[in-house]
Amino acid sequence: MSARAIPDPITLRKEIKDSHERCRQYGVNPEDKGSKTQKCLDSGELSRRLADNRQFLNIAGAQMEELYQFVAGAGFVVNITDRDGYILQMVGDPYLLKKMAAGNCSPGYRWTEKDVGTSVISLSLARGIPVQINDDEHFCRRGYGSTCSASPVFDLNGQILGIIAMSGNAKKVHPHTLGMVITAASAIENQLRIQKTSNELQLKNNYMEAIIDSIDSGVMAVNRNGIVNQVNSRGRQIFHWEASLEGKPQETFFGKQIVIEDLMQPGFEFVDREVVIRGPLKAIQLICTVRPIFDTKEKMHGTIIIFNEINRIRKLVNDMAGLLARFTFKNIIGNSSAIRETRKIAMIAAPQHSTVLLLGETGTGKELFAQAIHNHSERRNHSFIAINCGAIPRELLETELFGYAGGTFTGALKKGRPGKFELADGGTIFLDEIGDMPMDMQIKILRVLQTREVVRIGEHKPILVDVRIIAATHADLKKAVSLKNFREDLFYRLNVFPISIPPLRDRSEDILLLANYFLNRCSVVMAKQGVSFSREAEAAMESYPWPGNVRELENVIERAVNLVDNNRILPENLGLENLEPSNVRLTGSRLSELEKKVILETLEDYDFNFSKSSGVLGISRATLYNKIKKYRLPTGRQTV
Repeated sequence: MSARAIPDPITLRKEIKDSHERCRQYGVNPEDKGSKTQKCLDSGELSRRLADNRQFLNIAGAQMEELYQFVAGAGFVVNITDRDGYILQMVGDPYLLKKMAAGNCSPGYRWTEKDVGTSVISLSLARGIPVQINDDEHFCRRGYGSTCSASPVFDLNGQILGIIAMSGNAKKVHPHTLGMVITAASAIENQLRIQKTSNELQLKNNYMEAIIDSIDSGVMAVNRNGIVNQVNSRGRQIFHWEASLEGKPQETFFGKQIVIEDLMQPGFEFVDREVVIRGPLKAIQLICTVRPIFDTKEKMHGTIIIFNEINRIRKLVNDMAGLLARFTFKNIIGNSSAIRETRKIAMIAAPQHSTVLLLGETGTGKELFAQAIHNHSERRNHSFIAINCGAIPRELLETELFGYAGGTFTGALKKGRPGKFELADGGTIFLDEIGDMPMDMQIKILRVLQTREVVRIGEHKPILVDVRIIAATHADLKKAVSLKNFREDLFYRLNVFPISIPPLRDRSEDILLLANYFLNRCSVVMAKQGVSFSREAEAAMESYPWPGNVRELENVIERAVNLVDNNRILPENLGLENLEPSNVRLTGSRLSELEKKVILETLEDYDFNFSKSSGVLGISRATLYNKIKKYRLPTGRQTV
């Protein structure tokens, strides 16, 4: 028989008869009108049962109340039991509730065949079917005079969850009473299914919200009318919007840059495009992707906008591409007073925001100083981008520095490309050999220094950039200005914090220190352990003028490690113009004499003004002092 079908009279009578037989076997007393031995829960146990069945009771309780409303005042009671037969809730006419309580029909009592004999609760529980018992069909006399209807409620696994029952005067028995109870039981089961589905959907929704909220990109949901429905946490952080973003038209933020209708056009896509939003504090550059959302009828229901700050994307690209400064002041090797003084000045300049101009011969380590300055500043966690102004053809230099709009020229990328200034936003751009920069580009660099804005080729809107410029040159910019090869106004803009890097010949005490540093590094790379310099090689290196400075020394050491036999580097391994050590020392001596003569003549020409003399000589004042001390030169005009 179906668990939802009203049993026919013959079947029902057989079920009742079989139940009576079971009750006799259990030893149930038919004269019992409310045994004190009937199983009953104490208050604590009842509370736990109610808590365990809370979801069931929330739904069944509402159906119980609705069922009772049909028979209120007509002498009926509706109750609910759990799967073990314990009555959990009852509702009914007050006088009848009091009468039934006298027969142990109240919350907390168990109503199984072993407890109360044949009743609608016990029989429906035992057989899992809807039943109706009238008057003396009850096994015990306590049920006489009543007509009762009950139906089991099944959980989603087909197991009995509980019983819903309705009792009243036997004279008011009606076949529809059982149908009403069955309908209520069916409604409870439907509600349980709906709630389970709702809970699952809510759980999935919670998972989805958690996933979207944890995405490290902004995500905005927009409905078909262009109204923002939802924005994740990252999106709100990017927008810096104090008020709620939800409920506003997406045009409030994106203007006409995103047109929802365009997404319906065949072949149209909006992927990784640059857009600019006007935030409450400033304009923000974003990279956006827009995806349409379709319903089951392929009608666009809304859109998802995924966006991120372009600076964040650039930083990630720069990190992956290695556009970071590797060297710090610890990597600047040397104990000479000249290099210590230069390093001290550079460390003072590093935390400032001023433009730095590095002056020095080729190979002195200008980029090493530039990276150290960057890493000693608050910009250390942002990009360090180096560009050699003399190594890039002039027709490409502008696109390298400032970027271009899509389709600006033949071969240009469709989406355009940012320039080095944009990529260095928040960090440092190192313009090496700036003395070789063409005059027309000097004007554009001057504008960046003045306005902190760049304009891509083919565009008109300026892009605000926060970049520190470190420039470097081996040329005499003052002379270039006088010859009209370098703009005077740009020179003064760059010459805010000039730092002169001494050539290696002015820091001779550092030669062997650097040589051994490069030797150790090359030995590890080339897996040649135990290599050392002979005394003759050391003397040759100390005497050599090193026109190529530290870079030349590094290359010479690498070559020597490749050529060395028996782990002992000799002068001939160095390849210093194939000079014998004695000749090398002689050459060094002659150079020293020449240097001494030039310094003395310069001092006399400028009346021993050290500032002017050091500027003309292209060395720092500290280096000039060291040279005067080294050559024991006078510090003023001698009087006879």
